[in-house]
Amino acid sequence: MFQVQTTKTDSSKFSRCDGSEQLTEHGNALSPAQRSDAAIKENIYHAFWKEDVLRSLEYFEIDVHVKNGIVHLNGHILSRASQERVESAMQGISGILGVKNHLVLDDNLTLEVATSLGALEHTYDCKFFTGASHGVVSLNGKVKNKEIKLLAEQCAAANPNVRGVIDNIQFPGIKTETQSQPFLQPAIGATIYFQDGISGVVKQVAVNPNNRRVTAMIILGRFGDQERDIQIMNNGEARQPEQRIVVPMKTVRFLTKSSGFLHIRSYESNRYMDFDPDSFIAPDPAWKPPYPYCPNDILFPVQYQDTDIQIPEEPMLFPFAGILAEESQDEESHVNDSPGG
Repeated sequence: MFQVQTTKTDSSKFSRCDGSEQLTEHGNALSPAQRSDAAIKENIYHAFWKEDVLRSLEYFEIDVHVKNGIVHLNGHILSRASQERVESAMQGISGILGVKNHLVLDDNLTLEVATSLGALEHTYDCKFFTGASHGVVSLNGKVKNKEIKLLAEQCAAANPNVRGVIDNIQFPGIKTETQSQPFLQPAIGATIYFQDGISGVVKQVAVNPNNRRVTAMIILGRFGDQERDIQIMNNGEARQPEQRIVVPMKTVRFLTKSSGFLHIRSYESNRYMDFDPDSFIAPDPAWKPPYPYCPNDILFPVQYQDTDIQIPEEPMLFPFAGILAEESQDEESHVNDSPGG
């Protein structure tokens, strides 16, 4: 029986984001080695599903790739105990030649972030309470002013293994905030539906680098008046061309790993904007995107370019942000607000 050895390795030797490195599981396109790797991958996921704790807590958080018999694990899990369960589940699977473990443990991440915040606590005489759930870090505590709150947020987001920061820190002069916008990570390639049935595909996401959270989706599709589009098609005219639009996350009603639903209609163009390349910049190549995104998936709004630590509390990406803030609490209650998104 193969003894699983999970070792940390240089991730540059294998990248889940490199399309040429990934298996293209399309039937006849698979070589014998690829078919063997695909079978190992299927058996691993099956083993995870059979383990009760892994099925309920970690199954959808672990990304498995297999190349030439070597298993590569990516994602975020809760604890050392979960890692031991992962290792145990793979013990009986034949064909595995090695395991390269890149899983990030929440308990380790919590300690790392808490340690990095120690300098701020000492400097500003405050105390932060830190937690993590599958890579999503939450910050709690009370500070003297808004600037310290934002410093803590940036400090936590500086850890490249953090998926996003939920900042619940309070300071005098501000009312206790109601539930913040849920943590959401729309998948690249996911189909997003407007209320009137028009849909588009997520091509990229806009991210706030100060908290590593997605602020908007760049969606490709045909948008506008559906009845007019049908009439054009019936008359034999060419359909309107595809376009890219920027849709803020505040318009999301419900999101899954493969699709999403908005609480706006496609012709409500005051709720989104056309994609303008000049309004975004690409991250520095050295910046690690939040899991599960790859470098080419991410764009930064230009207002975050060369920002120093004295940033505005909530830069407005959209001129109609005020409109979105007025959406009813009833609609927001339908949004999936689980930290794993």
